Amino acid sequence: MKEYDCVKVEHHKDVSKTIERFQRNGWRLYTYQTAGMGAGPMAYTVYHYLLFEKDE
Repeated sequence: MKEYDCVKVEHHKDVSKTIERFQRNGWRLYTYQTAGMGAGPMAYTVYHYLLFEKDE
C-alpha cells in the first residue's frame, strides 16, 4: 500500500527545499501543481502544491 502526502508551498523558492527534505525521508515527488489567487497584479499569489508518494 502506498502512502501520499500533499504539501502547500507558498513561495517558489521553497519548492526545491521542500522536495529535498521529503526525498531525504524516503518520499518521492508524484505530482506538482500551481494555483493562483488574487484580485490584481500587486495582490496576486501563486501557491505550489506538491503530492509526495511513499511505498510502505
